[in-house]
Amino acid sequence: MKYNRISIRQNTLLLVIVKMSLILWGSKRETAILGVKELNIFQYQGQEEDHYTHILMCILDYKCQLVLPQFIKGLIPQESNDFQYSSLSIHTRTKFCPQSPKKYEYVIGIAPYKSGLTHSELEDNSGSIPDAWICGENFNLLIEFKIRGVLDEGQISAHKRLVDKEDVQVIRLTWDNVMGSLAKIKTDDEVLNYLLQNFLILKSKFKSKRRSSGMPKEIISHINKSDELHFVITGSKTNKPYKVEKIFGDKIELINDELTGITVAREFIAQYVNQNKDALPFDYLGDATVINDFCVAPGRAEKKNQWNQWRLGSYLKSSGR
Repeated sequence: MKYNRISIRQNTLLLVIVKMSLILWGSKRETAILGVKELNIFQYQGQEEDHYTHILMCILDYKCQLVLPQFIKGLIPQESNDFQYSSLSIHTRTKFCPQSPKKYEYVIGIAPYKSGLTHSELEDNSGSIPDAWICGENFNLLIEFKIRGVLDEGQISAHKRLVDKEDVQVIRLTWDNVMGSLAKIKTDDEVLNYLLQNFLILKSKFKSKRRSSGMPKEIISHINKSDELHFVITGSKTNKPYKVEKIFGDKIELINDELTGITVAREFIAQYVNQNKDALPFDYLGDATVINDFCVAPGRAEKKNQWNQWRLGSYLKSSGR
């Protein structure tokens, strides 16, 4: 689900946030106190990061951004020294800043760990959408949240281009900074105190999350290069051995049909390309050479077969050349 300007009436927002908090934290004792039935459906709204972002932004937007100035001052005390907190607004899942350029503009990246992932030149992050914008009288803040691992520097670079300010500063923070700022907020509003206390419980959960295993970072998917030299890898865990075919134009050549897995197949392709580089119709750039493959799993729906790109050096190194 995609969210735009948060504009929920106060009574509806209260009910939604309370229900979300009950779903998220599932405390039977506190649900009994509030007299609200615990609902264990729709635990996440879209991706997990979108869900937690929306929860936090709803808390900060509550009662006309009642505690938002405190949160910003605690999060970035030096940068926010001259911020003017009139005309506050919060926007989620909006690519471009919904307000005009301001005097103070920053990109803020928040993740469990500060160091970022090296950007792969194969990966296009131009379509990346920031998690949130927070705007005030004289400032705009673009915020990117990660609940696993570290920030993606390619994504941060793409976000910088969305801010209408040359050499915009990137502020890299951790969830410790976020939770520390939330913990310092002082308010007499009982609902806000309840929600803040429960959101603080998530600190250990975010800290423990690592980068998901998934596909290796050096592999970029869904780039169809059927008109160029490419290799088709056919096989699966239940359909071994794997085979590799070299394809260019109308010519198809089986070059190995005794491979034990997808990684072994790519290592074989890397060695084959390195050994036959002078005879192959492509631009050889050493370790930076881009290899195209198409993975086919017998018995799987054809639409699930996948194009991939990767650098030659990634698999030459892993295979020991």
